[in-house]
Amino acid sequence: MTKPINAAIVGLGRWGQLLVSSVDGSEAIKFTAAVTRTPAKAADFCAARDMALSDDLANVLNDDTIDALVIATPHTQHFEQLMAAAKAGKHVYCEKPWTLDADEAGRSLRALTDAGLKVAIGHNRRFAPNTLALKKLLQSGDLGAPIHIDGHFNANLAPNEGMWRDNRAESPAGGMTSLGIHALDMFINLFGPIADVNVQSKRVASAIDVDDTTLVRLNFENGCTGHLTTISATNMLWRVSVFCTGGWVEMRDQDKLEVSSMATGTTMETYPGYEYPALATIQAALEAFAGDVAGGEAFPISVDEIEHATKALAAIVTSAENGKIVSLG
Repeated sequence: MTKPINAAIVGLGRWGQLLVSSVDGSEAIKFTAAVTRTPAKAADFCAARDMALSDDLANVLNDDTIDALVIATPHTQHFEQLMAAAKAGKHVYCEKPWTLDADEAGRSLRALTDAGLKVAIGHNRRFAPNTLALKKLLQSGDLGAPIHIDGHFNANLAPNEGMWRDNRAESPAGGMTSLGIHALDMFINLFGPIADVNVQSKRVASAIDVDDTTLVRLNFENGCTGHLTTISATNMLWRVSVFCTGGWVEMRDQDKLEVSSMATGTTMETYPGYEYPALATIQAALEAFAGDVAGGEAFPISVDEIEHATKALAAIVTSAENGKIVSLG
């Protein structure tokens, strides 16, 4: 049996702790160190797992026993941390968005891949059973040719007041960087590259100074259309619907899939154990990354997809600011 890769978590807030907890006892990946801004807040968590704790990234970059970094810090810190990882020879799993700047995404991805390092991004929803079933159904052609994709990811971000997500530098175009980026990746996963976007984004009711209603119209390179909505001042909703010439299919949350076929009628499938936050999907994503690092199958989200999604996000932010259609070129 191959021994697990040793990883360091960089950023140990709520999500960083979920990442670590999801692979407690994993045979593929083991967290042996952590870097966080305020170590005292994570001391008990790390002690329970025998993880070295520091507030200095250099400590893990210079540690030859650490194979990889898992980055869960604010988005604006990603680029410098990614470049430092490339220089230090560390594989990287980075939370989304990869960066907020398309040029920086390309530069950091090339720095890592040119150094022979593996990269992965934290789109754990790709590993949910309803996502996998939906993609398989589309590939089968049983619902005919795709026409349009529609997605919502909504949640109440008001509790982020006073935290790093509560400003426009970290959260441009409203909930896109914390919520909508998941739907954007799912659109690319299911429909391929995006050609252009047209966005309306404004603050209607949010208690924090970010837009709370962001509407994105998309055209895909394959000729299909899409619409993405993210509302950050309401209750949580994750839904992606795909409309085809032979019917439609919709995923809700990470554990439900409804199929409405012109030929066979409507069915509903539920996958127990995948209720939010669906730790099993986070575990699957991290273990897929670890397998890639160890010489196994490639991580299922390609470097090109990571870069394209960052370009699409940058285009959405630009369109939200100027109200115009923005082409991805």
